[in-house]
Amino acid sequence: MRVALLLFALAQAPHGLAFGPQGHRTVGAIAGQLLTASARAEVERLLADDLDRFGNPSGRHTLEAVSVWADELSGTTQARPRWHYDNEPVCGSASMALICPDGECASAQLQRLVGVLSDRHAPVRTRNEALKWVVHLVGDLHQPLHAADNRDRGGNEVRVVLAGVRTRGHETLHRAWDNDFVYLALGARSRQQPPAELDVLVREAQTLLGEAGVGDVPQWLSESNHLARNIAYAYPGFACGAGPRSDIVLDEAYVARAAALTRERLLLGGARLAALLNRSLGGG
Repeated sequence: MRVALLLFALAQAPHGLAFGPQGHRTVGAIAGQLLTASARAEVERLLADDLDRFGNPSGRHTLEAVSVWADELSGTTQARPRWHYDNEPVCGSASMALICPDGECASAQLQRLVGVLSDRHAPVRTRNEALKWVVHLVGDLHQPLHAADNRDRGGNEVRVVLAGVRTRGHETLHRAWDNDFVYLALGARSRQQPPAELDVLVREAQTLLGEAGVGDVPQWLSESNHLARNIAYAYPGFACGAGPRSDIVLDEAYVARAAALTRERLLLGGARLAALLNRSLGGG
């Protein structure tokens, strides 16, 4: 049964997962450092009796720790694969009915879940799960390829080779932005944890927030789609609505540009998540 559920979930997930564990944990860790006292207290209360995907006590009490929960649901009946992305085209435009059918997309669900999280009359368990989804989806929407599509499952059908980078087997454009560029951007040894120099990242995140502003969910989606059009999909031989037939070599200039942008999006996502939670939970 578990295998059948996993295959079903994968079949329904054109974009796959967003930022890998290191990316999501970094967003959560930065946000955790920037919470107001009242928002931090409410987060601690909501996570006090957190449960894992099987309904057992998780022992997780921080935004960093719960940031990967939504991805861990893959293969279970709780999985919501279509909540992790918006199918906004990288070429031209499309109606919201196509981009976000029946409200099943990251931007619509994030806005709904923020409302659930802000409702002090909602059950604690309901708000707990809303919080975990919010932490995860803010990270998702700051990954350019989770806000764009070129009829290639968000870059999952574009096979790539990264110049000067050793990858784990065959790589796709989407996975490169989820993982490889995260590792290059943060320079951390562990692929599962944020970098040790968190204070440096927090200060940089605050600077980026001052420059870009907090914005809102539609703005974050628009930013990521713009970056996908102009940077992520700017590979040799790109064509609207048609993926390449052979592996694409992403040269060192592309890799360096992508890693720098990934760092900005991770840090900005962390700062914006904190601002959202401060406003929703702490009145900040």
